[in-house]
Parts: sequence; structure tokens; C-alpha cells
Amino acid sequence: MRRYATRWLSVLFRGLKPAEAHGYHQAIATPCSGVGTEEQIGELSHAMDEPELIKVSPRHSVRLAQEYAPLIRRAPQRDFVVRTLAHREANGLPLMTAELVIAGRETRESFPLAHTYPLHFRKTYFPGRFHAEPEVEFQRHTRATTLIDLPPAIGWSTRTFRSCFLPGKPYNRLSPFGVEPEESNLSLARELGLAAAAGLWRIIEEAFAQLQKLHAGGLAHGDLELHNLIVSPAPLEPLLIDFGNSVERSEADVLWQTRCDKDFTQLLREAIFLQCALGRQPGGLADLAWEQMEQLLKAPERFRREMSHSAEV
Repeated sequence: MRRYATRWLSVLFRGLKPAEAHGYHQAIATPCSGVGTEEQIGELSHAMDEPELIKVSPRHSVRLAQEYAPLIRRAPQRDFVVRTLAHREANGLPLMTAELVIAGRETRESFPLAHTYPLHFRKTYFPGRFHAEPEVEFQRHTRATTLIDLPPAIGWSTRTFRSCFLPGKPYNRLSPFGVEPEESNLSLARELGLAAAAGLWRIIEEAFAQLQKLHAGGLAHGDLELHNLIVSPAPLEPLLIDFGNSVERSEADVLWQTRCDKDFTQLLREAIFLQCALGRQPGGLADLAWEQMEQLLKAPERFRREMSHSAEV
């Protein structure tokens, strides 16, 4: 078995393409949660190097290294971890692990969508730690799919939440903004090219429209930082993720408007910075950013002047 184990480890580092999704940092693949039979490992060793196109949602696909193809076609006994995307700790104790997995036999039997999308996202919470409830996250994510055409959640258990893998990059890794002190964003705006600024503007406009639909449907995201906005390249679209802290509107919720306003905060700040590069823009996002500039920034007048100067010829 030693020679099989060595071969098994060697293929793991050749990886998935593309590598980034769900807003989490890339990490190397790990074999800790999946066990393959000798027959499956033998298939891996003879696989071609040409990547295989794998569906990961109703409208997204990724190219997966051929070494993993046998595990897609024939489920391993347990989930196989392709890549660890995030691992969070507090005081040295594990809180949560987010992973890209190939569904094992039991997972595919438990969740019908795991059959359809065996390569998917799995979030695992550790017992005895405060965390979001996987069942609630599943319900909120499913609710969001009816409002903004988000790819579906796959399933949940006591400690895990599963959803479609969304290939792309978190918005905060595409934007140059968000540095401190806030005045430093002015120089970044002056250096930003028109094509980049225009592209980012269209992305946040669409994300703003999605957020408005969520609120109109009675759902507040609850944690809309820019790393929870994934920009998928094919098809090109922004995708909201991580509904673990989302809240549904109720008649007794006197804080509903406050929750909605908080959802908009990071998008509005980004809209201000981008308009310092582009000039003042029309539309609901631009208007709301202008109206709330005093609440969003320490020195709003400097940014108002920059937006006006950017429009000058």
C-alpha cells in the first residue's frame, strides 16, 4: 500500500483549475477526509493529464485535473477533500473549515444534488463552538435562490453545510480600494484605468440590484462584506454567498431597516471610491452613496470634490 499512498499524494498537488472560489484563501489539497480503493488509485495513476470539464452548478463548470475524474464517476467511501479553502481558529481551537470536496457514497445517497454536483463546497463546524446553524443557513440560502437566481444549496447536517461551488474571485481581491486611512483611496482612484473602473462599477451595480431584491423579498444578508461577493467569469456575474447570518423580516423586527442599511455599507463605500475614478454616475446606487456619504466617510467633502473633478475634461 505504501507505493499507492505515495502516488495518491503526488496527484493532489496538481490540482483544480480554476483554484479560487467562495471568497476563501487558496490552500493545498489534503487527503485527510477521503480514502480511495486500490482500484480507484490505479485508475488515477493511468489517467491522462488533460483536464475534464465538470459541472458545479446549473450554469458553472470548472476544469478538473484528470487525476480526480475516477472519484467523480465512482464515489469514494467518504468525502474526498480536493482543497482546503479556509480554516478558522480562536485561541488555538478550531471553529470552522471550508473545503472543496468530491462527495462520497454516503453523501450522494443523503443529498440528491450531490449526485448532480459531486464536486461541491462543504463547510464544517466543530462541536462545542458557537457557530451558525447549518439548517438555518440552508434554509436562508434556499430562500435567496428564489429571489436572486443563486445556485442552490446542496444539503445540511448537524455540523455541515453544503452548496454549489462558485468558481471566481471575491470582489475584494479585484478592487484596489478599502485601504486605511480612507484618503489613500483617492490616489488609488486616480491611478485606476477607465476599463477597470467601468468593469468594477457594473459589477457592484448588479450586486446592488440583487441586494435590493433580497430586501424586497424579506431577507437581509447580515454579513455583506466584499469578500462575500464572488465575481464569476463565465458567465460573468456577481454572486452573493454566506447566508449564515441572514435574517428574515418579521412584523416584530424593529431593526429591519437597520439590517438593510448595514447590508449596503460596503457597496456604497466602494461606489464612492469608484466614482472618484469615473466621475458622478446616474442610478440608485450612485444616488444612495451620495446621500449617505456623511455617514460612510470621515471626510466626505474631499470625496465629493474628487468625484466632481473626475468628470472634468
